[in-house]
Amino acid sequence: MLLALTWVTQYGWTSQRVTSLLAFSLVMLVAFLFAEQRAIEPLLPLRLFRDPIIAVSSISVFMLGVGMFGVILYVPLFMQGVLGVSATRSGNLLTPLLMGAVVGSAGAGQLIARTGRYKLLAITGSVLSTFGMFLLSRMDKNTTNGEVLRNMIVAGIGMGLLMPIYTLVVQNVAPVAQMGAATASTQFFRSIGSTVGVAIFGSVLLTIYHDDFQRGIPAKTPALLLEQFQEPLRLVQIRPRLEAAVAKYPGGPELLHRLFENVRDALVHGLHAIFTIGTILMVIGIVVNLFLREIPLRKRAAPPPVD
Repeated sequence: MLLALTWVTQYGWTSQRVTSLLAFSLVMLVAFLFAEQRAIEPLLPLRLFRDPIIAVSSISVFMLGVGMFGVILYVPLFMQGVLGVSATRSGNLLTPLLMGAVVGSAGAGQLIARTGRYKLLAITGSVLSTFGMFLLSRMDKNTTNGEVLRNMIVAGIGMGLLMPIYTLVVQNVAPVAQMGAATASTQFFRSIGSTVGVAIFGSVLLTIYHDDFQRGIPAKTPALLLEQFQEPLRLVQIRPRLEAAVAKYPGGPELLHRLFENVRDALVHGLHAIFTIGTILMVIGIVVNLFLREIPLRKRAAPPPVD
C-alpha cells in the first residue's frame, strides 16, 4: 500500500501498477486477519478489539499518528519553501511544537493521576489539535514566524494531551495476560497512522505541486533547469548552486526568481491541502473520542489467574 501511495504522484491513481498494489494490499490484509483469527498465539489478538475502549483508542491513536507527523514533517517545508527560512532555523522553530507536546503530555499525566478521569481530557486534546491544525491550514505567504510558532504550540499541546491517554486506558481494560500485546497495539496503530499519513500527504503535496508549477512555467524555460524543480523537498539545499549556474546567462537570475515564486505558490496550495486534510482527520478524532467510555482506573494490576 505504501509503495502504491508513493507511486501515485508519478503514475496517477488509475495506473495499473498503483491499482494492482492497492488491490494486493487489500487481499493481504484480509489474509492477515484470517490467519490471526486462527493462530494459537497471534501477533495481534483480534479479540482485544471487541472491547469498545480498545477499539476507540486504536482509531483515535491512528488519527493522532496521521496528524502529528503531518505537522512535524511539513511545517519545516512551509518555513523553508514559503517563508524562506534556512533549514537550521526551521528545525529550531520546531522546538515550540515539541515543548508543547512535552508540557501537554506531562500535564495530562498529572491531571489523570489526580482526578482519575480521562475522557474530557481526550476531547480537550482533540479539540486543541484540531484548532492547531486549522490554524496551520490558514497559513500563506504573508504568515509571520510568530504566527507559525503560535500554531505549533497549540497543536503541540493538544497532541501532548492525547499521547499518554490511549496507552493508559488500553492497559486499564486489557486482560493481564494480554497486557503486552494491548500496549504494543497502541504503538502499532500510531506508527501505521504516521507512515500512511506521510505517504498520503506526500502524494497529495507532490500532485498539487506539479500541477500548479507546470501551469506557471515561463515560456522557453530550459528543460534541464525544470528537472531541478521536480522535488520541492530538496530545492532549498540546491538553490545556491542553481543561482550560481544561471547567473552567467542573460536573464537567468530573473527567470530563476520567477520559477521560485512559482514554487512558493504551488507549495502554499499543496500544504494548505495537507493541513486541511489533517484538520478533517482531527475533527473525526473528536467524534471518535465522544464514544470513549470512561471507567474507573485500576489502582494496581489485577493478579494473574491461578491454574
